[in-house]
Amino acid sequence: MVFGTSPGIDTMKSLKLILIALILIPISLRADGFDDLMLAMKSGQAGGVTKFFNSNVELTLLDNEGIYSKLQAEQMLKNFFVQHPPKSVSIQHRGSSAQGAKYAIAIYESTNGKFRTYIFMKDNGNGLQVNEFRIERE
Repeated sequence: MVFGTSPGIDTMKSLKLILIALILIPISLRADGFDDLMLAMKSGQAGGVTKFFNSNVELTLLDNEGIYSKLQAEQMLKNFFVQHPPKSVSIQHRGSSAQGAKYAIAIYESTNGKFRTYIFMKDNGNGLQVNEFRIERE
């Protein structure tokens, strides 16, 4: 490049494409909803967790297990968060199936113990939604 000249149009286009890619990559990595769900768990916000739930969800909270409506699941999670206030939440593993389902395993640490959390999401025609959510003692 000679001093006093401006970069070519191709160089400017390349720089713009790189900038766009740098912005879009983190967005696409969060597209599965697990990170937002974990943030809601860290804050003890049951409504923030259940906003990702299907209208009916297979829910296991310690000794309670069944298929519940989103509203029932939210109330149960509220009670869980009151009994086991969050200290930290970290995803240990996440993956996907060939059919497009996504899953994550996280450790939920409360002020009174550690719990293993299993989350299973799949597209039910309305985008990815949680179909199964389990919290078990570690």
